Amino acid sequence: METFISAITTGLLVLFGGITLVQIAPIKLNPWSWIAKAIGRAINAEVIDKVDKLETKVENIKKNTEEHEAKSARVRILRFGDEILHDVKHSQEHYNQVLLDITEYEEYCRQHPEFRNNVTGITTKRIMATYEKCLKDNSFL
Repeated sequence: METFISAITTGLLVLFGGITLVQIAPIKLNPWSWIAKAIGRAINAEVIDKVDKLETKVENIKKNTEEHEAKSARVRILRFGDEILHDVKHSQEHYNQVLLDITEYEEYCRQHPEFRNNVTGITTKRIMATYEKCLKDNSFL
């Protein structure tokens, strides 16, 4: 029995000594780190799963928020265009704001080709033409 225990002890010493030598060797092999990572993943599997699910939810919220902002910009653009059709005067600052909305909306549409668009094209042209006319005539509100 003592020889068996002695053999196991010797084997374990050789194993740990070998692992330590492999870790010290210039080869980028670190079994202790690998073992620690494996144990860490096993202990934290539930937390890792929850974090992954949370990350997915955050990405969905971000996507929905960006789409909502694009739709809001579209509404502001169309409303501004309707006001121009009804001869409502606007300040230059109001034009500048709607021009920012147009830029952000068009950028969103370029980045998201699946987003339904083709709604603001004519209105945008009308806004730009009216803006240029107001600049030329200095006829802002």
